[in-house]
Amino acid sequence: MEKDIELEHNAYPSIYRKIKLSFGLMTLVMFSAFWTVIYLAENQMEVISLHHWLDTEATRYVSDYEHYGDKTILPNRQEFSTYFSFESVPSWLAVYTKPGFYEYLLVEEDKHFIVLEHPSGKGLMYIVFQDDADDYLDEYEWTLHNYTMLVGGLISLFVIVYAVYVVRSLSKPLSLIEDKIAQMSPGAPLFSVETQYAETRHIEQTLLDAKRGIAGYFQREKDFSRFASHELRTPIMVINGSSDLLAKVPNQPPVALKAIHRLQQSSEQMRVLTEAFLLLGKATIDEHHYGDIELAVSVVQQLGEMELLFAKQGLGYHLNESAAATVRAPESFVTIVINNLIKNAFSYSVADIEVSIQGKQLLITNRHDGNETYNAGYGCGLVIVERICERMGWVFEQQDDGSKFIASVLFD
Repeated sequence: MEKDIELEHNAYPSIYRKIKLSFGLMTLVMFSAFWTVIYLAENQMEVISLHHWLDTEATRYVSDYEHYGDKTILPNRQEFSTYFSFESVPSWLAVYTKPGFYEYLLVEEDKHFIVLEHPSGKGLMYIVFQDDADDYLDEYEWTLHNYTMLVGGLISLFVIVYAVYVVRSLSKPLSLIEDKIAQMSPGAPLFSVETQYAETRHIEQTLLDAKRGIAGYFQREKDFSRFASHELRTPIMVINGSSDLLAKVPNQPPVALKAIHRLQQSSEQMRVLTEAFLLLGKATIDEHHYGDIELAVSVVQQLGEMELLFAKQGLGYHLNESAAATVRAPESFVTIVINNLIKNAFSYSVADIEVSIQGKQLLITNRHDGNETYNAGYGCGLVIVERICERMGWVFEQQDDGSKFIASVLFD
């Protein structure tokens, strides 16, 4: 049973693992987004700076051209190369025929340039950064990169620390609750409510109240078993002994002898039921309660007693035996199971019942034809049979096809 519970427990995902994976994935996404934004921002700042410088030089040239014409000073020759479409233009640059900012990888040099219409209206003008001239921001970029890495690293460390703190703050109360569940058995000491969240404290308090209720229930059951063991067995023994003494009195009328016999039978039934109920209430059954019970002998004995009770209904039985075996169990359990199944069959049957013993299996069949009768004196019935079979690990099955009812018990 414990293995089945453990397997069922392992079949479900762990909430701790779920929290850790969720926070880990969220942190990874945040880091990726954060560093992606930083990388794109640094590149865009460089592009914006270069474009601004190119735009400044182009604007200055266009403005001066209105005053000086062809004598206008070209953009700074140390930083830029200037080309005109109506003069010689490098082949890689000639393909750009529309005004705008462009970037072109020439061998290993990343060239930034601007294309604009010449102020004279004759064609296009190209202002191109000289080799390595557009790297003037490298020192600033390196400083910005270091500063960004430092701030980003601190933020990342803070996020990691905070994520670990949140995961632990959520998982610790759940771990404490899981430990308290293991202390729910009546023999374990009471625990205290110690988590710091309203929801988890409510769960703890509910578990504590349930533990107290379970402990009280088990204590009452233990007290009942102890009281029943002493207070019920004594009067049963007195009744049984008194009936035996009455049976020895000579010259009694038949009515008195019949009453004494019924008193002895009822006393024996009370003894068997009391012993069975007390054994069912125990966590473990001591070995001295077990015995080797001949299944066929016990069935025949119970059939003989039941046949007399139901003879007024004109009912009998047919017994079939096939390699009847010995059952290792408390005698009261075997007696009650057989007694109640036979009572049930006789009570609801409209014909003789069929009893079959095959090894350790007992099958009792009664035909009821869909009729139901009031079962007076039915006792504990099939409910106690199910309880006993469940406790002993016996297989108890019932089948009803609307005409016949079959009860089967495998004493194994």
